[in-house]
Amino acid sequence: MPQNENKLDNLCHLLENIIMQHGSNEVNATPRQQVKGKGPAAAGPQQPLQNAAGAGAATAVPSTSGVLTSPSHATDGRKELSKEELEQERKARKEAKKARKKAPGKENDMDSANSSQPAQQNNATPTPSAGAIPKTPVKVGAAAAVANSVPVAAAGPSGESSSQQGQDAAAAKSKADLRKERREKQEAQRQAKLAAKAQQDEEKKAKEKQAAEKPKTAGKVKVAGEGTTRKRTKRASGRPGGERRVPLLGHLPPYSPSPPEHLVNSDSIHPAVLSVGLKMKYGVIEGATGRVISVLSALKRFISDYRTPEACDLSRDMADKLKPNVDFLAACRPHAIAMDNAIRSVKHKINSIDPATPEAQAKDELRGAINEFVEENIILASSTIATHATSLIHDDVLLTFGYSALVCDVVEAVVKAGGQVSVVVADYPHPPSGAAMVQRLDKLGIPTYYRLVTDLSHIMSKVTKVVVEAEAVMMNGSVQALCGTASLALAAATHHKPFIVLCQTYKFCNIDLTDSLVVNELGDADSVVSCASQEHCGVLADWRETQNLNVVRLVYDVTPAGLVTVLVTEQSVLPTSAVPVIIHRKYADILGQD
Repeated sequence: MPQNENKLDNLCHLLENIIMQHGSNEVNATPRQQVKGKGPAAAGPQQPLQNAAGAGAATAVPSTSGVLTSPSHATDGRKELSKEELEQERKARKEAKKARKKAPGKENDMDSANSSQPAQQNNATPTPSAGAIPKTPVKVGAAAAVANSVPVAAAGPSGESSSQQGQDAAAAKSKADLRKERREKQEAQRQAKLAAKAQQDEEKKAKEKQAAEKPKTAGKVKVAGEGTTRKRTKRASGRPGGERRVPLLGHLPPYSPSPPEHLVNSDSIHPAVLSVGLKMKYGVIEGATGRVISVLSALKRFISDYRTPEACDLSRDMADKLKPNVDFLAACRPHAIAMDNAIRSVKHKINSIDPATPEAQAKDELRGAINEFVEENIILASSTIATHATSLIHDDVLLTFGYSALVCDVVEAVVKAGGQVSVVVADYPHPPSGAAMVQRLDKLGIPTYYRLVTDLSHIMSKVTKVVVEAEAVMMNGSVQALCGTASLALAAATHHKPFIVLCQTYKFCNIDLTDSLVVNELGDADSVVSCASQEHCGVLADWRETQNLNVVRLVYDVTPAGLVTVLVTEQSVLPTSAVPVIIHRKYADILGQD
């Protein structure tokens, strides 16, 4: 640092000598004008003296005698400098600039010292004569102007001096000070954020505490045979009927004992569709095949009553009006996979109608397509499946589950072919659909036995084959059927009994299922807790009031493909690995559309 100060002082002295030489030439060559007055007091306000340099620097020289120097003469004197002097002056400016960058603090101190020195000299120097030129202030002012590389005004308006002081104060701040200010500002902002977050947490805790302190809904229930009362806490529920949902099955549509809201004379829902939806809701129509036939029959009536509005395309307008009818059916009861495939087939046929086709012809084509679908995929397919199954079943004791019209057709075909068969019907008590199966087989003269599904371990040793009907078959070969079918498959595999699945190919689905939770339907949970025993009847009738008890009834379950021995379809007797081939070959255009 001392070396830099010495270097800066040497540069300043060099510049002062150069300016003094210029000043002497300028004084000899330039006439002066004197302002009238006797002394400093009579000279009036001080006037600045500006020297215009080639680099744009200007120096304001304070005058105690009121002498003004013309800037044009200073410029002429500047031109008289030799090239060497100009080069020396340029180098001196560069050196001063470098030194100022290296020692900004020292430079500011030097500037303040230079600015105070002219004032001291003005106070100590006697008043010169009218023809004298104050050389000392000129030297110091010029040196300070060159060191700062900016014009310096020794005297001027108060606004300019104050702004110059503000700039000097800003320049005097070092980088460390600026960084310190930024850190302090960031720390203040961080503390403010932490305080706001802490306040929010306190408010949240206070709200939770208030909610926890609120008294829970409780009612006094009197226990039969006791004189005391006990409190039973009711769990709040925002769903109608107090129905609670299990988070694991929250994606499934909830069961509702009442049908959806609808208008009797609605323009958007056809009366035939309304009737079918209500019958499915109340359990009048059961089974995938029966539901498909009923829905397609209702859609035929919808197509017959349809009228195309003017300036509308039949296919587009009919598809738009079909949508609310399909949505109403889904609101009554979630669609089975077979129903979805049948409705997709009808939509595919509607979208393929040529706009130039007359309305009457188009409606005939749609009704014919529906009749063809039912004839080929249900009626003829069922008879073909029965024929294929006769090659697998002869003199056997068959075990089936619940009611199945297709199994009845197969048993009847085997009896007509000369086989001696007997059937054991395993049933689920809620609802007991196997009773209708027993009645139908009894009318055919076939020996039939009725057992509950919980008694499988006792009857599997007497059974030779297990035959069931599938509600749907997935792409990976897994079988979706009524809940309880998977337990039959597991028992058959344990006792090494063949597990035969009957299914029409229109029930094939292009999705993969590995469990019963992703695609399923929720049934009435009250049917699970109901009991025919008089001793235990009504024990769980008020299960919704118990806080930690949830009752769920799943309508379907999924049997893995590894437990299925063979799959009998109208195509042929196939393994489960052939399902993707049939889907891509026969139903790719239908299953790929909504």
